[in-house]
Amino acid sequence: MIDYGTPPASNEIEVTLFGPGYGEAIAVHLGEGVWMMVDSCIDPDSKAPASGTYLEQIGIDASQVRAIVASHWHDDHVRGISQLAAKYPMADFVFSTVLNSKEAAAFSAAYSGASSAGLARGSKELFSVVQARATVFPAHHKSIVLQASLNGLPVIVTALSPLPAAYAQSLARMAQYMARKDDAINHAPEFGPNMEAVVLHIDTGDDAVLLGADLEEHQTCGWSAVVNDRWSGDRRPATTYKVAHHGSYTGDCPQVWTTLLKSDPVACLTPFTLGDLRLPTDADKSRVRANTPHTYISSGASRRPDIDNRQLKRLSDICKKLARVDVRFGAVRLRKRIGAPSWNVELFGAAQPL
Repeated sequence: MIDYGTPPASNEIEVTLFGPGYGEAIAVHLGEGVWMMVDSCIDPDSKAPASGTYLEQIGIDASQVRAIVASHWHDDHVRGISQLAAKYPMADFVFSTVLNSKEAAAFSAAYSGASSAGLARGSKELFSVVQARATVFPAHHKSIVLQASLNGLPVIVTALSPLPAAYAQSLARMAQYMARKDDAINHAPEFGPNMEAVVLHIDTGDDAVLLGADLEEHQTCGWSAVVNDRWSGDRRPATTYKVAHHGSYTGDCPQVWTTLLKSDPVACLTPFTLGDLRLPTDADKSRVRANTPHTYISSGASRRPDIDNRQLKRLSDICKKLARVDVRFGAVRLRKRIGAPSWNVELFGAAQPL
């Protein structure tokens, strides 16, 4: 079990990113003991949501969590989020406005396993939360997720996405898939590009944080549309960035770095390992590092199996494709006192510089 030490000071902002080779979660301290959680993944030691395990270990009471945000329904971002919703009943539960419609409710039910047995995944997590909670809150472009006066400063968390055009296109795509499916299954299809994800901008009163979720590049519904929007461009430039879509080129938009961020921000990301798909690629790493030298990853997933060369050759002779599944878990913690010029970076477990 990782020892995370002590909680942040009352006047200290914190962003902690958790991630194994598959999964992502974020815990944010906004000041004066007020916390927000974004997405969820499972801690391999506790077998519970990583961010919940973290807050328990550093002594945070459940009443201090003000909001839980599900950026989108993909499995690697919502595993265990229904447990978080139950653990922190006083926290607002916020998710993409795309999922707050009759079409989306039918889609979620059909793909949640609600009417069939078996292990359900991301859509099941969200479906169970919506069923259990009397009130949930949709997030969309320009919506306020959380607002408070902390340490004498106005703190506001706003959503930069999904945009109205993304909402319309996403509902059309859901309707298309609903027409093709007669029986419930346990895994919702992953639309591409991802236009439903909730990007969060956190203005702490004297600085800002940008959490990129898995929003992908798209001229009218994705990153280009966000950065070209006047309201989004007027937000305070951030000094910290949770890189979108595991650093993949699909989530890359050069204007994000010049419009929404200050120069040389602290950047962090999680890897993604599933079958033959491994992110970030070497090219992805080089591209992110070209934008800032201060980049960290929660787990150093390897593209080469860590075994003896002779054994590797023998396995390669009998296998068409051979790859290491890296499930090592780690966390990147960023802390900064109000008014301080820079962030303090701490790496836990398998986390490392990119």
